[in-house]
Amino acid sequence: MKQRVAMKEHILQRLKYDPQKGRQDYLDPPMPGQGTFGVRVNKTCISFILLYSFHGDSRRLTLGKYPELSLAEARAKAAQAGELLKQGVDPGKKKLVELVAYRTSPTLEEAIVSYLEWAEKNKKSWREDERMLRSEFVPHLGKTKIADIRRKEVIALLDHKAKTAPVQANRLLSVIRKLFNFCVERQILEATPLVKMPRVAKEKRRERSLNRHELVWFLHQLAGASLTTNTRFSLLLSLMLAQRSGRIVTMRWVDIDLDDVIWDRSGLFEKNENPIAIPLSEDVLSILKYLRERQVQNVMSSDPERWADSRKLPSPGQYVFPGRWPAKPQTQPSLNRAMRRFYDDYLKDPERVEEESLLRVADGYPRPTVHDLRRTATTHMSKHGLGKDVRSRILNHKDLSVDAIYDR
Repeated sequence: MKQRVAMKEHILQRLKYDPQKGRQDYLDPPMPGQGTFGVRVNKTCISFILLYSFHGDSRRLTLGKYPELSLAEARAKAAQAGELLKQGVDPGKKKLVELVAYRTSPTLEEAIVSYLEWAEKNKKSWREDERMLRSEFVPHLGKTKIADIRRKEVIALLDHKAKTAPVQANRLLSVIRKLFNFCVERQILEATPLVKMPRVAKEKRRERSLNRHELVWFLHQLAGASLTTNTRFSLLLSLMLAQRSGRIVTMRWVDIDLDDVIWDRSGLFEKNENPIAIPLSEDVLSILKYLRERQVQNVMSSDPERWADSRKLPSPGQYVFPGRWPAKPQTQPSLNRAMRRFYDDYLKDPERVEEESLLRVADGYPRPTVHDLRRTATTHMSKHGLGKDVRSRILNHKDLSVDAIYDR
């Protein structure tokens, strides 16, 4: 049954379903060309409706339920639908299209899969992106439609992370922002909720380097700690070559010329895509020859019958520092874990620490990391008079001024 009533808030609050009358429609005066706004009262709920005609067909659009939707909000939605009618657009069909699009839109977890497929081909650090997204983001919002994720939810997640790991919270924000930007570019989302979102925590520029006494401590630890051969020598070469640890662990035999004593790296694998050729010292060359011979011996011992009568030695694997699986290189985080482990083990003996007086542990000195080895090498180069332009070329920096952060 339909009744003409200019709906007001006090009238709406008194409306109740009457079983004897059945469903009731309370309609406003019609708005020419924009339909008729009304309230429908039935057994299960009270809802706002818009009755309209499109190409001669009578249609009804449900705007929402009361009290979840207020009267003012419902009238605003009716006005928007009326504007669509003026433009020759069926608001009911548009709502249906939007509903279908929403129901078929990806969850956060599904969007991450699409992002990682792209990142694997376009980002050197895609594995770290995958680790952070799957361990930090998916457990909280993985099943949520990515279109439903709000800025405040991301902020709450990052604030919680920042309580224990502020720098890592900033890294997580960076990866989440890349994910949302990717979804906007691929038209999965219309807009990102993270526009102009600032960093979660302030970061201090790291200035840690090892002095002469700490270098003695570091070399003693390399010799004495329970490290794998790969970890021991990859840490040592990180210091000796002053290269990024990520490039050290992915060092390939094909890039090393043992005759011309050069490590020739393509820019494809560089942070700044700048190719570099690094001369190798006699000490570095000796280490590389030892590692190559060791790999060859491992290949021969794995299949002694095949190589027993062979006049040709087998080739080593692809990487100088293979990981758990020979087809993959050692990971950069494994070096930091090793340094953290032998640093913590050393501090367990405070009498030794005090007696040797090698390691700066007081006055807020941070724990050394593998990247500090690169800064250490650069700082000692400077102390021994090596020019700034040469240091910058060794560090493979495009901007010669950038090496200031390493020269402490």
